[in-house]
This record gives sequence, structure tokens and C-alpha cells, in this order.
Amino acid sequence: MTAAYLPSILVPIIGIIFPGFVMAFAFIYIEQDEIA
Repeated sequence: MTAAYLPSILVPIIGIIFPGFVMAFAFIYIEQDEIA
């Protein structure tokens, strides 16, 4: 029963939050690289 609505929670996390985290990490990495 739990697995019925589990994809509806995982899909937004993988589709929105994960790319946002990756782009934020890449932005911080580029900014630190330019400072150093």
C-alpha cells in the first residue's frame, strides 16, 4: 500500500530537487574555483 503513492513522491524529488542540488553544487564549485 505504501508503494502505491511512493513514485508520486520520488519523481518530483528526482526530477526537480536532485537537478537543483546538482546545479547548486556546480555553481558553488565554479565560484570557489574562480576565487582560488
